[in-house]
Amino acid sequence: MVAAGKVLIALTPGADLFVLSPEADRFAPLARYKVAEGATYAMPVVSGQRLFIQDSSSVALWTIE
Repeated sequence: MVAAGKVLIALTPGADLFVLSPEADRFAPLARYKVAEGATYAMPVVSGQRLFIQDSSSVALWTIE
């Protein structure tokens, strides 16, 4: 998991990106995105309002709003 402001971002090996709200007793899911066609093995990188996702063949840039 990676902190991104007030939320946490989790990326699965199957390329599902979850945006989570850290609650006192759990992580509440806020959104789910499919971010790549192939498998993802690296942690996502947050830089300002940018999110970099690496899959098996490329790096994608997503913008956080």
